[in-house]
Amino acid sequence: MTSFSADELRHFDRVAEQLREAPRGQKGQIVARAAQFLSCSKDRVYRGLKATGWDAQRQRRRDRGESQVSREEAATVASIMRQSTRDSGKRLLSIEDALEIALANPASGVTTRASADTYARVMREHGLHPDQVSRATPYTQMRSQYPNHVHQFDVSVCVLYYLDKGGLAVMDAKRFYKNKPENAAKVVNQRVLRYLITDHYSGAFYVEYFLAAGEDQETLFEFLMHAWPERDHPHDPFHGVPQMMVWDAGSANQSHLIRNLLDQLQVTHWAHTPGQPRSKGQVERTHDLVERGFEGRLSLMKVESLEALNAAAHTWMRHFSATKIHSRTRSTRYGLWQTIRPEQLRLCPPRELCEQLLRTKPEPRKVRGDLTISYAIKGFDSATYSVADLPGVRVGETVTVTVNPYRAPNVFVALEEDGEQIECLPMERDAAGFYMDSPVFGASYAAKPDTDVDTNRKAMDKAAYGAETQQEVDKARSKRQTPFNGEIDPIGYLAAETLPAFMARRGTPLDVAKAASVSLAPLPMIEALKRLRAQLGRGLTPEESDLVKQRHPEGVPEDELDDLVAWLVEQPRAPKAVALAR
Repeated sequence: MTSFSADELRHFDRVAEQLREAPRGQKGQIVARAAQFLSCSKDRVYRGLKATGWDAQRQRRRDRGESQVSREEAATVASIMRQSTRDSGKRLLSIEDALEIALANPASGVTTRASADTYARVMREHGLHPDQVSRATPYTQMRSQYPNHVHQFDVSVCVLYYLDKGGLAVMDAKRFYKNKPENAAKVVNQRVLRYLITDHYSGAFYVEYFLAAGEDQETLFEFLMHAWPERDHPHDPFHGVPQMMVWDAGSANQSHLIRNLLDQLQVTHWAHTPGQPRSKGQVERTHDLVERGFEGRLSLMKVESLEALNAAAHTWMRHFSATKIHSRTRSTRYGLWQTIRPEQLRLCPPRELCEQLLRTKPEPRKVRGDLTISYAIKGFDSATYSVADLPGVRVGETVTVTVNPYRAPNVFVALEEDGEQIECLPMERDAAGFYMDSPVFGASYAAKPDTDVDTNRKAMDKAAYGAETQQEVDKARSKRQTPFNGEIDPIGYLAAETLPAFMARRGTPLDVAKAASVSLAPLPMIEALKRLRAQLGRGLTPEESDLVKQRHPEGVPEDELDDLVAWLVEQPRAPKAVALAR
């Protein structure tokens, strides 16, 4: 706390009296004089005045909280910024650039020339700011209804350990740190993968380690055949086939064989959106529990083989699941799983039957305009099935259909492209011939309501493309239509007529020196005599050859060949001495 002397406080009292009597506009000068007199800052003067009980008693502006920028103008500028944002989230246009473009285009409806900070403030007040509309939509925490209702599956690399000749070893940071990838590559086929499945309702889990370079469908099948059948151990009750499997879109999970197996076992499998591990957060959290609770103990023991590792892991798993209290359920994992009812516990078929279910062949069907297909099963009448719930389905495209052998005439339907499957029941008709599954007039599906940010995001997109629905927006973007019907011109206002004119500057002609003549090297004597022989049309006499050599001892210039031919023609055929005299 700032302290003041008695003299300073008495002076601050006098200054306070002056401020109370001072007219509007002169109080700042009084404070400045006091600061100069006391050789201190204005802030210290204000603190001293406050210590004496003085109050500035400032009045609020009547228009406080109001802005000259309307919501519509702020929405337009925000929409211009949004349309220039890439799918990666990188924002190309700043608020300043978007505002400049909007003000330069009357069609935008933006006329208020306020600062970019003012527009940013109005955007935030109405939930229009790019930082707000780029946030993720609200998510819903899902629940399962009973044990084995939903299982979550994931694979993780046991990064702390690998299998070498001496057994399970720690991956020492000095040998395997990121700047030495060649060392990690040496043990890529020796790495231990942690396969984990959890029961979403109770938290019960099954873990097993495999030695492999990466995920594959053979290892996944082997794991499921260990996780779902009943295990011959009195302290390991967790088993059974779930109603639904939640996992990521890995290649092994989405392989044709594994999908067929789950389809035939009546397991609805759902791959969460890439980059959203929250969708299977329980199994991610259990990975952490296993890594800290079990793998943290491996540094204190010697494990000779993969079998010994799994035996130790299962011992820890059974003890943990039977004794540790789950924070959500307030019960042990095995204790809550034991509440499963007989109709909820679906026993896994024998391994031989599961191997046969891997190779069920699907049949193609074309999707009709009302998102239905027809399919006939032996022993049943031809039936119509709705595929409207199949993610990514489109009219006129082909889907694959497989029979549910346990609940015929139900079928499983999947897209050929990604293979994600759903179970479809035959559609029933009422007395008027309408499908019983059709929506009734006056009733609608109650989806989670949009927040104001969701509404603004959709409204901006629709306004940018003049669309009524989000489907129309997506269609316009897929066709690369220009937002705002091309009326927002981000370049036109930069034309030459908007730039200042510049004076032409006088220059001085460049005085270029004449190019030097190029001299050619003379022809060697032998080459020159050949050229002369060709131009004369006859051979040269010994005397003529000697004359040429005497006239051009350093070689014959090529441009003098014609003159030399004329000179030789004029020479009489005389003795050598006479020729030399001449």
